[in-house]
Amino acid sequence: MKPGVFFSVVLYAFAGAVFTAAGVNQPGFKAIHHFAPQHAILSVPVLCYHNIKANSTGHNTLYTISINRFKEQVRMLKDSGYSSLLPWQLYDYYHSGTPIPSKSIIISFDDARVEDFLIATPVLKDHGFRAVFFIMTVAIGKKGYMSAAQIRELSDSGNAIGLHTYNHPDLRKLSTKDWSLQIDKPAALLKSITAKPVTSFAYPFGAWNADVVAQLKARGIAIAFQLDGKTSSADPVYTIRRLIPDGTWTGTKLYKEIQLFSTKRPGQPYNNHPSG
Repeated sequence: MKPGVFFSVVLYAFAGAVFTAAGVNQPGFKAIHHFAPQHAILSVPVLCYHNIKANSTGHNTLYTISINRFKEQVRMLKDSGYSSLLPWQLYDYYHSGTPIPSKSIIISFDDARVEDFLIATPVLKDHGFRAVFFIMTVAIGKKGYMSAAQIRELSDSGNAIGLHTYNHPDLRKLSTKDWSLQIDKPAALLKSITAKPVTSFAYPFGAWNADVVAQLKARGIAIAFQLDGKTSSADPVYTIRRLIPDGTWTGTKLYKEIQLFSTKRPGQPYNNHPSG
């Protein structure tokens, strides 16, 4: 998450994005040309949120932010002139050269917590932002998590819905027989909910390797997001980094961290939270 080329992305879950211009909605699609340089796509900031609470006291602020702090951070993005992108727009920028705003940002949410629907979405809408929501499907309809109807509403209102596996395993340790359980069946479920194909993905724990990337490609995933680790020069759109805004950060602090994120070279880890 760094601006060397100041492109910013805040994965605002477009729960039903179809990768049209680049053909991502086509089975077996294969992109041939890369119109945007690798450093440009990796310089688009992507924010990753998890839990939003009325009060973050007593919670790990790496993964939990209070309502007021979240509003402050989103207000900073708006006041600073950022425009939210969805995964398919970043994909099209890289593969087709489709223009994006000079200050673009992707806003993303992991796990499908119900507060992301009840609290985050209205705040984002008030500021003209969309986001991408990465759903862990085992949790759908469970206490504290979104229902299928809420996920459908997110998609219908212009957000993107991405996949975060069935139950959050480390995919590097997955056996051959478990890929269908973790990717194919959850993607089919989300498609049945939103009536849109699922082509974006967030790695549990941010963990990936070449074998995992190959499995995602074979299963129709077109773009994938990690956390703050090193990126792949061979598959940059499958190793896009994300910045986790700490729940203690003011809007000013987040702005500075976005600048730092965007200036890191491709392949470098960001490590805004070395112990996280």
